[in-house]
Amino acid sequence: MINWTLMKKIYCLLSFLILNLVIANNIEAQNKNAYIKGKISDEKGVGLDLVNIGVINTKIPIGSTTNQRGEFGFSVPANKELEIAISYIGYATKLYKITLKPNETREINFSLIGSKTTLKEIEIREDNSRSEGITRIKTEWAKNVVGPTSGIEGLIKTFEGVSSSNELSSQYSVRGGNYDENLVYVNDIEIFRPFLIRSGQQEGLSFVNSEMVGDILFSSGGFDAKYGDKLSSVLDIRYKKPQDFAGSASMSLLGGSVHLEGLIGSKMTYQIGYRNKTNKYILSSLDTEGSYYPVFNDLQAYLTYDLNEKTEIAFLGNIADNKYQFIPRTRETTFGNIYESYKLKIYFDGQELDRFSSLFGAFMLTHKPSKKVQLKFIGSAFNTDEKETYDIQGQYWLYETGMGASQDDSLLFDRGIGTYLEHARNRLVANIFNAEHKGMRFYDNGNMAWGLKYQYEMINDRMNEWKMVDSAGTPVGTMPSIPGEINPQYPPMLQKIYKSSNDISSSRLSAYLQRQWTIYKEEGEWYFNIGTRGQYWTFNNEFLFSPRASVSYKPKWEKDLLFRFATGVYSQSPFFREYRDYEGNINKDILSQKSLHLVLSSDYNFKMLGRPFKFLASAYYKYLWDLIPYSIDNVRIRYSAQNNSIGYVTGLDMRLFGEFIEGIDSWLTMSLMQTKENIKGDDYGYIPRPTDQLFNMNVSFQDYIPSMPFLRVYLNFNFGTGYPYGPPGSERGEQTYRMPSYMRADIAFTFRIKDENTKWAQNNFMKHIKKIWFNVEWFNIFGNQNTISYMWIADYDNRYFGVPNYLTPSQLNAKLSFEF
Repeated sequence: MINWTLMKKIYCLLSFLILNLVIANNIEAQNKNAYIKGKISDEKGVGLDLVNIGVINTKIPIGSTTNQRGEFGFSVPANKELEIAISYIGYATKLYKITLKPNETREINFSLIGSKTTLKEIEIREDNSRSEGITRIKTEWAKNVVGPTSGIEGLIKTFEGVSSSNELSSQYSVRGGNYDENLVYVNDIEIFRPFLIRSGQQEGLSFVNSEMVGDILFSSGGFDAKYGDKLSSVLDIRYKKPQDFAGSASMSLLGGSVHLEGLIGSKMTYQIGYRNKTNKYILSSLDTEGSYYPVFNDLQAYLTYDLNEKTEIAFLGNIADNKYQFIPRTRETTFGNIYESYKLKIYFDGQELDRFSSLFGAFMLTHKPSKKVQLKFIGSAFNTDEKETYDIQGQYWLYETGMGASQDDSLLFDRGIGTYLEHARNRLVANIFNAEHKGMRFYDNGNMAWGLKYQYEMINDRMNEWKMVDSAGTPVGTMPSIPGEINPQYPPMLQKIYKSSNDISSSRLSAYLQRQWTIYKEEGEWYFNIGTRGQYWTFNNEFLFSPRASVSYKPKWEKDLLFRFATGVYSQSPFFREYRDYEGNINKDILSQKSLHLVLSSDYNFKMLGRPFKFLASAYYKYLWDLIPYSIDNVRIRYSAQNNSIGYVTGLDMRLFGEFIEGIDSWLTMSLMQTKENIKGDDYGYIPRPTDQLFNMNVSFQDYIPSMPFLRVYLNFNFGTGYPYGPPGSERGEQTYRMPSYMRADIAFTFRIKDENTKWAQNNFMKHIKKIWFNVEWFNIFGNQNTISYMWIADYDNRYFGVPNYLTPSQLNAKLSFEF
């Protein structure tokens, strides 16, 4: 049920906040920009093409490259000392400081001197992410994420349009899509996640190692053709290329990590990261008591080698081994309301033992035959070996309690008693091989990009899963003298039988071509991007054509506003889980799911209280067809393997971002969304999809005390209305009940023990450690009982009760981190 009183308070708070921001912004003088232009030439006065020039002491890099005549020009902040760097291979890097007045235009010409020594080139790229509708995320933000699941994925969950109601999982839903509809790239390589994961408890480490990341881009819809074939979002990660030796290490109650990076000679760089995670401490607080043994390990390496000034080879490798063993003993859950209150007790026998192991390796060759052309060749292989085994027997008692009920279980009113047995022997082995080429041609006003990819996949799937309950699903008519005793009048029978054996191999071919360019007019700046994707899959002989386009306009107004419209067709070719139905059968006639995106967005950069802020808003509509209906239980998605549904998603996303506290970034996001589908032949009409969520809000806030600079506070708050659900075995049209709203707040207090300016550590061995800080984290500070799914229990009258599976309660965590 939606807590409308809480919703009203939230809306009032947001309205008050936005109103004050608008008033404050209108009464404050605008801090206008300035403009620099000029020419860069060699010692003979000849203009140099594609020289990098930019400001290196701003939070967001500002810069450009010269044209064929060596000319450049770009806007810079006024009333601030700027440090400008000019970098070009074969020439000595030049630094220049300048301060400009508002609206001032300054012409500066530079002459570069040839250098006999090969210098590392300073990479200053013009940031087009704003025009492209992509969020560029600072890597240091990922270090400040608070919660059981931190890192890059934990950070993504705090942005507009992104929803997650499970703090134990790194998976997220974007604008009404499910977890399988999100693209993740690392250095242009698509990343896969395990396929058999059923719950957040089993989920190990995600692929992305935050300590190795150099750049993060995220789009929640309407993205360019260069990105792949999924329906919802893209997360584009770039691992950094080290410039010097560095490292980090951390340890906490939830695991630890170590990371090293540096150079070998003048041509080779390396990054190596090891992570260990164990959420035993977190899981021990759940309603189901028992012995939890989760051990998750991950080892990654990223190596680069410069063959010459034009050619680089790189290797990215990953080994992951995730083990989960669980021996349950008892469970006690109280649920209901003040008038109908119930208690469920379960005594268990048996155990669950899962293992998810994966290997990944990729070689990349990047060649720049000229200053205007970049060619990239990628070969990669991915292997996953997943085993899910369990035999768990549960003997349950369902009691009716209520106001004034006795605490003595023997005096409570029995509503049901019985036994169930769950069994699984599931195994999946998948091998995925890729060969890919990507290229880019640069022009004075933009670029053209293209790509071609071949993918071959082999999947071996063995599924043997069933559940047995007493009396064929109906509790015995009389209470047995022994708990769990079977009444011979109603012998047990098997339910939910899933048994299959599938060996599938297929090939996929995809390609894209896109052109982007910028046009400068007196009235403003226009940015265009037009492209298309094509793909073919041998499994069903389906060919798809996906055109996409976007246009951005930045008018030359006093206020810094940008408007963008994006549209395109997005087709998601099924992977293994989409074409395997509930019973494990394969549908060889399956088609790709398709959607048409219409996204209208704007963002506004402004100053408030002398500090930078940004307000973003996006309205979107997505028409969906050839959908494959599915259900979600925890994080497990089960598909019907039939293209028998159409649907839509519509919504509004907003984000207010800026320095609420001087020098540190915070943001508040709010999303309104509705997604429905119409399944052919079920006579229910349009019904909510499993990811339908009316309202979602996130707050990521940082604070510090000026008199105590060594102490900082990080707060993450998330509120989201409930998702639809229904009893097992029911029609999708009947699954329209709503889970309770999800609300959670996590806070961390960070104590900086040492930094590079700490005096007491300058003359001892501690001088080799750059930073040391200690975190005290308080998870779920309000102690909310959030529900992730339901367990269904029947009473003597064959009336089913949905017993909530609660997530984690309030807990503390401690973490010690080093940088060197």
